[in-house]
Amino acid sequence: MTVAVTLREVKWSVALACAAVNGAAAIVLATVLAPGVSLAPAASNATYIALHLGVWRAGWAVWIAAALSLLAFFRWWGSRIGWPSLARVAIAVAVAGVAADVVAETRIIAWSPDQPFDIVGPLRLSGVVANGLYSVAGALLTLATNAVPRWLATWSWAIWLLGIALAIATAVSSDAASEVVTATLFALLVPWLVVFGRRIA
Repeated sequence: MTVAVTLREVKWSVALACAAVNGAAAIVLATVLAPGVSLAPAASNATYIALHLGVWRAGWAVWIAAALSLLAFFRWWGSRIGWPSLARVAIAVAVAGVAADVVAETRIIAWSPDQPFDIVGPLRLSGVVANGLYSVAGALLTLATNAVPRWLATWSWAIWLLGIALAIATAVSSDAASEVVTATLFALLVPWLVVFGRRIA
């Protein structure tokens, strides 16, 4: 009994780690990255980034870690529900999302002040493609998961719908909508990872 409980707690740490890293990413976005992130960048964005290049790059490294932690959580989720076909498709979709995120954020990290400033392309790749794919993957895993209380299922669907809304806001280049949706999304996602993770552990 004790061994079983211990193993469950160790496995639940995947959800806890994902919550911690994504919470850190949200804080980094709101503080370090926000002054340089815009879908309609001006010269001031490039100036800010050039003056804070070290923390800018470190901040995007945290976002890459957040993407990888979400993939690890999805994979753990799939294993907890016995790998139905929907879960396998979901992981493939999530892997594609992570690939898009890593490519986009690596491009952002690699920028230096002696290069032309173009953040919109990477932001669209991350915001539209990656967020859209993560949301589809989460929706598929939710469909594949049985015996989830209605309140928790509603919470889950709210997160995936917000992820789609964020992809749409990014696609139409709305900074204001992106900021509001992102804040709401992470306010729901971080505690959900803990609660939902505990439930399926």
